[in-house]
Amino acid sequence: MLIVINHFMIDNLRMEVRKQVEHLALSYSNAINSHSEKDLHSILELFLPSLNFPIIITSNGEISANMNISNSEYLSKEEFWKIINEMDKEFEPLELTWNKIIWGKIHFSEPKVIRQLRWLKYIEIFFSIILFIIVFYSFHWVRKSEKNIIYVGMAKETAHQLGTPISSLMGWSKLINDKRRHTPGIIKEIDNDIKRLSEISNRFSKIGSKPKLKKINLNELIIENINYFKLRFLKDSNIFIKYNIGGKVYIKGDWVLLSWVLENLIKNALDAIGQESGEIMIETFRNSHNISLNIIDNGKGIKKQIWKKIFSPGFSTKKRGWGIGLALTKRIISEIHHGKIKVSKSKPGSTTINILLPNYL
Repeated sequence: MLIVINHFMIDNLRMEVRKQVEHLALSYSNAINSHSEKDLHSILELFLPSLNFPIIITSNGEISANMNISNSEYLSKEEFWKIINEMDKEFEPLELTWNKIIWGKIHFSEPKVIRQLRWLKYIEIFFSIILFIIVFYSFHWVRKSEKNIIYVGMAKETAHQLGTPISSLMGWSKLINDKRRHTPGIIKEIDNDIKRLSEISNRFSKIGSKPKLKKINLNELIIENINYFKLRFLKDSNIFIKYNIGGKVYIKGDWVLLSWVLENLIKNALDAIGQESGEIMIETFRNSHNISLNIIDNGKGIKKQIWKKIFSPGFSTKKRGWGIGLALTKRIISEIHHGKIKVSKSKPGSTTINILLPNYL
């Protein structure tokens, strides 16, 4: 934009220079034609010096007058004509006439301000390039910082995810060695914990690759995750998970990763509700293009100014939060499943997280 303005200003200044020289040529010719030495004297002594750009007037191959030419008193005729040739490349000389006969010409070139404006264009380009480089490396640095946050968070999340089943397996191992419990029941629980470890491993392997998406029934996936939470987390709780999901809703996705998304969102809803009684509602709606999935809780709510920030790597409202769960959730939805996730509304007592996924027709 600045370059366009610069070009526009230069064109206007060149036009103004030419108008001034045209006025000079007309006045000079009139003074010669009227044989008015007074007018000619005024032009040479008053009007000509008021112009702030180089001017040379020639007549019959001789230099009649010049103005704003550096060291003009020391220049030879050949040097004057070299300057004149350069001037004529910038502007076409204007003719001086007497009784309709051309007896001389006015040669002129650009004022210093135009030359400075021409350099300004290149300075603008230079600083634009510098600014672009700064912005590029700043963006690169931010992206690198985000990746570092993700890597650290992933490591912590992995340790956290693996911690529970591993601790459980250690407990089962101790019980088997002590022979205090019935072994078949313990083996069943060990199998469940091993299955959980396998699921965790599968999740982290898929998040780092490009999984193959398949047709899945979203409602079946929701019910499976609700049942998992009811058995593992909500046995002795006053928090209830309900759903309104209607019939079959199909999407193209990855079962393991979408289960992880639901797990993260339900865990966040449980954290928002706290230890008191509460309710989580999961809804699905379908139209011709999209599947809309809502996770609604009656917890403490999310401040509007951080609705978008909660999906950024490293951002967390929890004292010991790592800011990785919702960041991974957004990556799974937007980058892997080509959907969208957002906080659609939130206030104390009602928060809705909305996910839009392409409808599998």
